[in-house]
Amino acid sequence: MHNNGLGNGKSFQNGNGAGHTYGKFSKNNIEGLTATRENYLRTLFQLSRGTDGVRLTDLARTEGVRLPTARHAVNCLRELGLATQENYGKIQLTATGEEIGRQICDRFDLTRKFLIEVLGVRAEAAEREASVMEHHLEEDTLERLAAFVKHVTNCPGGQYASPDCLVNLRATMDEAIKISA
Repeated sequence: MHNNGLGNGKSFQNGNGAGHTYGKFSKNNIEGLTATRENYLRTLFQLSRGTDGVRLTDLARTEGVRLPTARHAVNCLRELGLATQENYGKIQLTATGEEIGRQICDRFDLTRKFLIEVLGVRAEAAEREASVMEHHLEEDTLERLAAFVKHVTNCPGGQYASPDCLVNLRATMDEAIKISA
């Protein structure tokens, strides 16, 4: 189990009752890995789970782009050492690509969860907005957001604004950040 950014390695429940553990929210320091390329890396990570690689046509379809655009993105990820592809074969992530892809997915999933489950944003809008927001949030902000989401989604009776839930919110968040530091 990897660290959830809260320092305790514990997962918390998502909206359908399934637990999810977030990884450490470190920003990548790879020069040339733009927000657009991070989106492609996230998509490749998601599509490659449990497979032997991703077809370029599947990547293009999922991203809503034409094949030359997807091919260019894959070539950029290859140059950064994050993906491999043999002559028109399936695209595979390198170990570094896997790790960064997982981090990007965790940032996106957390931001999306906050928008949907805490703020009540529609799923379609949350997808778009989380895809933009997650690229710009600092590590400390993401860790505090994870602590906040964990706290309010585990409130007694699901009452986010109940006095019992919010009384210790700041202390819970500060403690979570102190533990993860």
